[in-house]
Amino acid sequence: MDFQLTEEQKMLKRTAREFMEKEIIPIADEYDRRGPLSKEDATWLIRKLIPLGYLSGSLPEEYGGLNLDHISGAILSEELCRAWAGLSGVVGIAAGLPRALVEAGTDEQRKSYLSAALSADIIGCAAITEPDAGSDARSIQTTAVLDGDEWILNGTKTWISNGTIADIAHVICVTDRGKGALGMSALLVEKKVSPFTARELHKLGLRAFPTAELSFVDCRVPKGNQIGHLGDAYQRTMYTFERARTGLCIMGVGIAQAAIDASIKYAQERKQFGRPIGSFQMIQEMICDMVTETEAARLLAYWAYDLIERGERCRKESSIAKAYGTEMAVRVTSKAIQIHGAMGLSDELPVERYFRDARTITIPDGTTQIQKLIVGRETLGIRAFT
Repeated sequence: MDFQLTEEQKMLKRTAREFMEKEIIPIADEYDRRGPLSKEDATWLIRKLIPLGYLSGSLPEEYGGLNLDHISGAILSEELCRAWAGLSGVVGIAAGLPRALVEAGTDEQRKSYLSAALSADIIGCAAITEPDAGSDARSIQTTAVLDGDEWILNGTKTWISNGTIADIAHVICVTDRGKGALGMSALLVEKKVSPFTARELHKLGLRAFPTAELSFVDCRVPKGNQIGHLGDAYQRTMYTFERARTGLCIMGVGIAQAAIDASIKYAQERKQFGRPIGSFQMIQEMICDMVTETEAARLLAYWAYDLIERGERCRKESSIAKAYGTEMAVRVTSKAIQIHGAMGLSDELPVERYFRDARTITIPDGTTQIQKLIVGRETLGIRAFT
């Protein structure tokens, strides 16, 4: 792996940074305080980001994408997370629908949904987690039973990102209980055609990022809305987790970098005992630790993304990145609060938002502890769980 960014990647980073400084950072705190984004605000904000490649960047050109490599995608993600992690979550999940359509959809499904998804005319969500199936995805209870030309879907999904603003839910469900994980399939549930209910779930951080409980009660879904092959949803989901976990590492890097930048500025300007606090050795030690850990996490994410780019699996590497990168962000943002003193606790500055957001991302797509067990399994060849 080449650790140097190409000239194109450096330009991409500069362009994204300049855009965020001008268009996103000035409004982030105000919108984040309002709580979960409305459908209208989410659509408006996503459309601002479309020209930079935030929805279509990774897709092949034949499907309207920019065919960006995974490192370039990580650069875009980090810059948005540095500006506003909550919005990054909304956009990242919205980008999942067109990616799923390209990777597993039928020609008819792409014709029906891809263009609308890439223009943010429709927003998607991925519905996997349930009240009794979080880390244990094999325990999913939501069922779909074929009735003529329709699937009858029943079940509850929880902590579903973008759930309250989604037009289409990509739902993982059980279609054959007797086959275990190989009996799980996926349906595209279009809310207008197959109504379901969504209840907002409020949380510590990423407050602008809508998160919901979805309920499906005798929800009739057209047979043609099955995406992928019957019974392949679990395996596709496990592969998707590798990309998602690496993405959460990059989210941690972006948040941490924002905290570092704020701390450097504050340490240079804030004076005590007649000199800038940045001249104090303990402040410099904290800044050094923050920078070192953030750089390490960035390289871990690039390592995993490099493997994905090569078409290789990265179970261990993505779990290492997710566990380290998200916990790193908690430590770095905590130090940022310490450097800012009382102002670090105030919502007049974004530092406390960085800390809340960092703490929140240690949970999704497998907790830190689950990631460590995966690394243990991949390293030892011994399973701590099935």
